Amino acid sequence: MLLYSVGRNLLWPVGKLVFRLKFRGRENLPEGGVILCSNHKSVIDPAFLAFGLRRQIRFMGKSELFDDHGGMIRSLLYGLGAFPVRRNTADAESVRRAVSVVREGGILGIFPQGGCVPDNLPLRPKAGAALIAQKTGAGILPACIYCDGPVKPFRRTTVRFGRAIPPEELGFTDGSRTELRRAAQIVADRINSLLEEKHED
Repeated sequence: MLLYSVGRNLLWPVGKLVFRLKFRGRENLPEGGVILCSNHKSVIDPAFLAFGLRRQIRFMGKSELFDDHGGMIRSLLYGLGAFPVRRNTADAESVRRAVSVVREGGILGIFPQGGCVPDNLPLRPKAGAALIAQKTGAGILPACIYCDGPVKPFRRTTVRFGRAIPPEELGFTDGSRTELRRAAQIVADRINSLLEEKHED
């Protein structure tokens, strides 16, 4: 937590100046545990989202970030509260950690696209966030990072947080795959709607 707070406070003035950051909808963050879902435009997206919210975000990151860049990067990521997920597998350990973060009242950060997509392409539904919501009974906070084209220095970037989706809107009753797909579609639609707002106030 200390490393996260210090890093955010030190880097925020630079980020605001270099990327001309604007934030919308920060008041939509609910109390307690919540799952934050955003599109993924660049490797610095976690910092953009962290700048926008005063509470710490515990990000799930692809395991390659932890495994392929040496011990220093791995230690830094863990120190910032992130933890790995092995994509395209039934990674029970990462699900357990994610559920624990939310049940303890934290913010779980997920990028459903799984990797960086520089263009503002619509998200396709992925069931990961819906699965965590189903297991915890938590809501989902949709967010988007918008920039005209790839994120670059001195090109305006807007970070927009939408209205939280309460668990009852996700429609869980039996936890079936059909329900998870439907909930994932709801989340993707909300993020895509935020993307359509672009830089609007």
